[in-house]
Amino acid sequence: MTPAGVEEIRVLAVDPTSKGFGFAIFEGSTRLIDWGVKHATKDKNRASVNQVGELVALYQPDILLVEDSAAPGSRRCERVCELMARLRSLASTHKTRFRKVSMHKVRKFFAAEGARTKRQIAVSIAGKFPELEPKLPPLRKPWMSEDERMAIFDAAAFALTFLELTKKEGMAQNPPEPALQLAYDRK
Repeated sequence: MTPAGVEEIRVLAVDPTSKGFGFAIFEGSTRLIDWGVKHATKDKNRASVNQVGELVALYQPDILLVEDSAAPGSRRCERVCELMARLRSLASTHKTRFRKVSMHKVRKFFAAEGARTKRQIAVSIAGKFPELEPKLPPLRKPWMSEDERMAIFDAAAFALTFLELTKKEGMAQNPPEPALQLAYDRK
């Protein structure tokens, strides 16, 4: 995949929560299309799959992206692991590619920018996409539950990590010509 091709990929990233899920939709790593939190009641997995299906139908992403719950260090509960399996089936039904990104890769990617905690990663993302700044939760005290809006930033972190790593892998497999390399490096 060429670097320009990565900038045209539409990604729907989903981060499940105890009450539903957060999502972010990107077209390339520089264009945020939509974001938000969806709530699910009763059968949370079925409701979440239906709502993600609506987003897939509306935005027609090239890739549906979730956290790699099988990666070392992932602390996702059984219900969320089952939801991710159902999202994989949903993606297949819609002829959409399905990919996973581990939290380890996300943390490693953002650590290069000096963001090491979830809060720092969220602040970094809000800095790149000012439209997300009003959704940035207040600083959490140790006794507080995580704000559900943090799922928007987790989803965005999955998407940005995936897109940037894909771009780098594409460059390694298809290095641009020297004149194009300079233009690419300035981006």
